Amino acid sequence: MELKELIELVKGILINDYKDVNITGFSTDTRTINNEVYIALKGKNLDGHRFITNDLKASVVISEEEIYLDDIPVIKVSNTYDSLYYIGRYIKDKYNIPVIAITGSNGKTTLKELIYNILSTKYKVLKNKENYNNIIGIFNTIKKLNNTYDLCILEMGMNHKGEISTLSKMVQPTTGIITNIGSAHIGYLKNKKQIYKAKMEILDGLNGDLIVNGDDKYLKKSNSFKCGSKLSNDLIAYKINIYSDYMCFDIYVDQEYQVIFNIPSKYYISTILEAIKVGLEYNIDIKTILKVIKEFKSVDKRLKYIKINNYTIVDDTYNASYESVRCGLNTINQTKNRKIIILGDMLELGKFSKKYHKKINGLLKEIDNKEVITVGNYTKYIKSNHFKNNQHLINYLKSIDLKNKYIYLKGSRKMKLDEIVKYLMK
Repeated sequence: MELKELIELVKGILINDYKDVNITGFSTDTRTINNEVYIALKGKNLDGHRFITNDLKASVVISEEEIYLDDIPVIKVSNTYDSLYYIGRYIKDKYNIPVIAITGSNGKTTLKELIYNILSTKYKVLKNKENYNNIIGIFNTIKKLNNTYDLCILEMGMNHKGEISTLSKMVQPTTGIITNIGSAHIGYLKNKKQIYKAKMEILDGLNGDLIVNGDDKYLKKSNSFKCGSKLSNDLIAYKINIYSDYMCFDIYVDQEYQVIFNIPSKYYISTILEAIKVGLEYNIDIKTILKVIKEFKSVDKRLKYIKINNYTIVDDTYNASYESVRCGLNTINQTKNRKIIILGDMLELGKFSKKYHKKINGLLKEIDNKEVITVGNYTKYIKSNHFKNNQHLINYLKSIDLKNKYIYLKGSRKMKLDEIVKYLMK
């Protein structure tokens, strides 16, 4: 790409004289940039424009501010996030490979990793790492595309209207997936109906099939391929059995098959079925798919079982919503061992915070042989042994016998319950 093309692509204006440049790549991080185009982004806590200097190792700078540099061309644009969109779309169109886009309130990362493992048995697949699922994370994934990749899998996150629409239009998915409609981000979007509408924005750029969780109240009405355990059509699970450390169920494809999964929770059934559907759509043999599912290991901090000393940690500390807490509690309820349940606040619920934390009491009533410990501001509405902070909670754990216990930890990321996990792993 020439400089003139880049200026036209991002709808910008060159504000200084320039020399010929070789555009080899794009970066949003001055710490790792190496003669690439630097796109300065303004975030809540950090403004990338602060790092634009004559010493910057960039071939071109895209900026919202009128900055003059000695030897680096500067393109001024009205919004640098729009530049991410334009450049990302350009790169995607250049390579034109199938894209699988995943959104939903819960389970996106687990589904992404499961599909990645399945498709990687036959194809070279690009995916976004960890939870890099906003426009910056997806752009930084798309820019890695080259002629060696066969497929791309992208997890798409959001907390406001319009975000999924932008991402979908940028990457033009050939397969779209919605895992479920839950309470995550309900503080921003007011109700589940609005969350449903926001997730359905994936249709705005979709150029293929939409696969949804057929057990979900909202999604089962969608005009799409449904995966679930309660449907009378499409791909369904039956003969479901859940044990202390795994679950199994049957499906029918060309004949009856048994599916075995090492996380014992019914809430993962639709996730597994969606992964199977994608594998079949991309011509992976069903026996290969089932082997990958059986061998799948929990994603870090998502119902991760860690056996240490003489007790078991169930690390589910990545994030928390009412639905994901319900899933986690259902999972640990399969064990007969004494359970210590440690819960931190579920955040981003706005005016619904008290309501959803009080609802946790109903879930806990279904669990026998347990002790409930909480930390935070909103968990005070849960009947428990409550602590003001993590250190006070850790001090309490030091005073009790953990032998043969299952210790389940769940809370929003900002609650930093991973601090408690680190203590337990010492």
